[in-house]
Amino acid sequence: MVELSRQPEVGKAFWYLGVTTTIPLMAFAGYMIGRQYDKEILGALAGTLLGTVLVWLDMLKLGGIIGRGKRRGK
Repeated sequence: MVELSRQPEVGKAFWYLGVTTTIPLMAFAGYMIGRQYDKEILGALAGTLLGTVLVWLDMLKLGGIIGRGKRRGK
């Protein structure tokens, strides 16, 4: 049985796993979409850039830089 004190660590591990796989998954999705238009390289590049933006947004949310305005109103 998993101890209750370990649950936040497991949740954090899954979050890190999701963040680290975002860029490769988006690159693959872009490649597959680009394949439909015979532009595999451009699709993979667009997917990589979109994945990078998503990872940056996740990191900025984690750092508290994005979403601060909601907390100030309290």
